[in-house]
Amino acid sequence: MKFDFSDEGSKSRYLVAGLKLFAHHGYDLVSVRDISKEAGTSEAALYKHFKSKEEMALYLFRIILRTYTKEIARIAQQTDIDTITRLQEMQRYTYALYHVDPESVHFALLSQYKFWAKVEDELKPHFWMKDLLIEGMEKGEIEKVSILTQVSLYTGLILEPLIQYTMFEDPHVSWSEFTDEVTHAVRKLLEKRDELPVII
Repeated sequence: MKFDFSDEGSKSRYLVAGLKLFAHHGYDLVSVRDISKEAGTSEAALYKHFKSKEEMALYLFRIILRTYTKEIARIAQQTDIDTITRLQEMQRYTYALYHVDPESVHFALLSQYKFWAKVEDELKPHFWMKDLLIEGMEKGEIEKVSILTQVSLYTGLILEPLIQYTMFEDPHVSWSEFTDEVTHAVRKLLEKRDELPVII
């Protein structure tokens, strides 16, 4: 499941180096010189493959999004499974991917703010999530609120714990338990609740 850039040929060494540096230091603090040094080549050699640091980072972002969104789409299209379970499976896939390849997921999470508008819609996983949330609300499986609110709450719940995960010094529960806790929280967030009685 870990991202493998070997199919990218001679570009792969720069993608691996850039990913490592972007994930650990952030896009803005990494230079072309840093990437070429990490890759063990010259800046001139890097520029033969990419016109700029931004072009390379966007290329890398697209690779990661393409793989991630393909699996999110596969899960979304399993119509024999209820909508909340599919949304939980999307979260579980995201966490499994993070567990084996935290650098790629961390880079993608940080890069969305810079590159989201430059990426084609078909690579954006939130469209699949949105459609599934709408389906669940229409079927009465998911609490009916505005779709913008529901998408924001759902994506925030599954992604924010990953962003926060490394920020706490306290020891965490096992990765499996952590995943299960968030999976449970997804159901609690989305599940349609019985109407509260009106007290007169």
